[in-house]
Amino acid sequence: MMDEQAHTEPDPWPAPEPEPSHFNGFWPVLLIGISVIVILSWEIWVGIDTRQTQQQMQQQQGKVVEQSKQAQANLEKLVRGLVELAKTDDEARRLVTKFAIKISDSSVPTATPAP
Repeated sequence: MMDEQAHTEPDPWPAPEPEPSHFNGFWPVLLIGISVIVILSWEIWVGIDTRQTQQQMQQQQGKVVEQSKQAQANLEKLVRGLVELAKTDDEARRLVTKFAIKISDSSVPTATPAP
């Protein structure tokens, strides 16, 4: 009889029943949100960097344009002086003739090398 009672008595330390598995959507949503924030931040950073680079390039191009205008003005003065000198100097006349230098009415000298 003792055996029957040992089998029918409730267990004082019952094993916990396993919880049914359920899907928790927090972690995937969090990771996707972080990914989107990182990607958008990167896009904004690239846009800002590109804009700054473009502004620097514009400034540099402006400087180059100013330098080229100055060089053109200096060359124009040089050519005009050479043409004036060619009226009295044989060496200057040969240079003007050799390179077919002519001064146009638009005040832009043209220097065409001889063929």
